[in-house]
Order: sequence, then C-alpha cells, then structure tokens
Amino acid sequence: MDRKRLKFLVLGIAIVATMGTLLVVGMGGGEGMSYYRTVSEYVSEPGSLPENIRVNGKVSTGTIERLPSGLDVRFVMTDGAASLPVRYHGIVPDTFVDGADVVVEGRLAGDGAFEAHTLLAKCPSKYESADGTEVPMPGASGAATDL
Repeated sequence: MDRKRLKFLVLGIAIVATMGTLLVVGMGGGEGMSYYRTVSEYVSEPGSLPENIRVNGKVSTGTIERLPSGLDVRFVMTDGAASLPVRYHGIVPDTFVDGADVVVEGRLAGDGAFEAHTLLAKCPSKYESADGTEVPMPGASGAATDL
C-alpha cells in the first residue's frame, strides 16, 4: 500500500472514531436516552436515577409562589398521579402559569423538594384573544389557516 492510500485510511479511521466518541458522549453513556421522566416515574425511583435529570408535568393550580427577588419561584408539579414540590432560581418564562406543561431539570434536595436549574414552560396550542375567544396558533392542528 502506498503512502497516499495509507494517509487516507488513517484519516478515515480517525474520523469514524471521533464520530463514534461524540455519539457516545452526546448520549451520556446511556443516561441521556430518555429525554425526561414523568413526575410519577421520578417520585417512585429518585435514588436510582441520575443526579441531574429532567422531569415533566403540569403546574398544579394555585401552587405558584413568586418570591420577592423576582428570580425565585416555588410550585408543585403533577402528572395527575403524583406530585413534586419544585424550587427554581432564574428567569421565569412568560408562559409559566397554573396548569402549564413544564419540564424542569435539576436534582432532588435533602428536604424532598426538587431544585431546578432549568425551567421550560411549553407553549399552549391555543391562545385567548382580548374578547375571550380562543385563537388557534398558526400551524397548530385544527387550525383552518396559517397566518
């Protein structure tokens, strides 16, 4: 085999090895295979899950407590079967309201509350207009036209 072909072979092996390494690291060695857990899944097995994890649920109505700092909020999230108290410090999304679907990322604190360092509030598929009627979002299923 001449030198030119050997160089291309070595370069090809290096590229494939790098891509494989990035794939394994990006998936967290198996821990990142599940995008998030439900509240019930997390509450039933908090000790067996990774320390930094995403949990999905809805904000329980009437549980949002905004602290005077403006960057701290406490609330309870639920999936209908289980509940989880959550503390978050950071900028709160505008779509964070009672009943909103949320995904929090963080860890369980010693007092049983979930300490979130990331709070994502999902956008609703419909908004309410000033006169109280529902307005479908463009591209949402059931929308007659896209704006």
